[in-house]
Amino acid sequence: MYPSGSGHNWLQLYADNRHFLQRFFRQRIMSSEDCEDLQQELFLKIHNLDPRAEISDPRAYLFRIASNLVNDLLRKRQSAAVISEPAGDISDTPHDTYSAETSVMDREKIRILEEAIETLPPKCKEVFLLRKVEDLPNREIAERLGISQNMVEKHLRKALQDCRQYLEKKLQ
Repeated sequence: MYPSGSGHNWLQLYADNRHFLQRFFRQRIMSSEDCEDLQQELFLKIHNLDPRAEISDPRAYLFRIASNLVNDLLRKRQSAAVISEPAGDISDTPHDTYSAETSVMDREKIRILEEAIETLPPKCKEVFLLRKVEDLPNREIAERLGISQNMVEKHLRKALQDCRQYLEKKLQ
């Protein structure tokens, strides 16, 4: 799927595994807010990855990043609990302020991505949503829409390219 040396489409990989990542986070973190924050942090991390990076198993790398984010959150909680026992409320610490700001910025980036999806041509958007939201295989999308699998792949490539360009333009 992502041969070594050919480059990786990290956003595509993220989108292909979004449901698995959500389940991964939910199994490790009880708070749905924390799971959403981790999902957004992961999105930002992979958005900034070099598509030409030589990574033999990009999916495993994606889940390693997700695992590291969970571990970081758990470590922060553990150290925050130790620090906050004598001091009282952990929300007074500067780190929490930074996390809240980061969370707001992350949500804004997700909102911009949703805007990008809305700007796609109708057929392109439909193919993209069937693949990324409903997690349908390309073959089933082709059958459902009466187009070839090759055309499904073209629509997906265009959707990803257009979304990436929209994000880059809005996030400058």
